Amino acid sequence: MMPSFNRRTVVLAVLLVGSAVAGASTCAQQPQNPADAIVGDWRPADMNVTVRIFPANGQYLGGIVKADNQELVNKEMFRGITFDPNTSTWKGEVFAIKRGQFVPMTIRTTAAGFEMVAGSGIMSKTIEWTRVQ
Repeated sequence: MMPSFNRRTVVLAVLLVGSAVAGASTCAQQPQNPADAIVGDWRPADMNVTVRIFPANGQYLGGIVKADNQELVNKEMFRGITFDPNTSTWKGEVFAIKRGQFVPMTIRTTAAGFEMVAGSGIMSKTIEWTRVQ
């Protein structure tokens, strides 16, 4: 079963996303904080969903905001994401729908968006993500 956002997280997300939309013209182009480069709406190459990543309590979270399968909407997709300025990467967990559990992941920005490596070792999968305008 895929986890849902709790009420506090949803309220916080609505407030933060509303604030982000007000300054979207500057933030979407060049974020003030390099860690905020992943903030926004994203689509993975392997699924027809839109995931919104937002800051919360010093970390980043992400949830599905649009999907062909409406049961996925409002489900938590990313959690516990932190930025490492030394490597310019983010680490946290992503929900692996086929496994039904969170797995470790790393994000690195690319020219087209970002590349996420989910899982570890031979059980890892690399997925390209593009920004949704």
